[in-house]
Amino acid sequence: MSGHLTSDEWRRITEFAQTPKHRRRPEQLLPEGALDEHEPDDASTAE
Repeated sequence: MSGHLTSDEWRRITEFAQTPKHRRRPEQLLPEGALDEHEPDDASTAE
């Protein structure tokens, strides 16, 4: 990691900061599509 933030990262950070605290989710800071790739199966988390 170079320590340099891209314009897309700044956009996500700004959007997160402007969202009311009760509606913020850490997932807002992830790049688009990141959840689709890493989202666990519902079946694998059920006990």
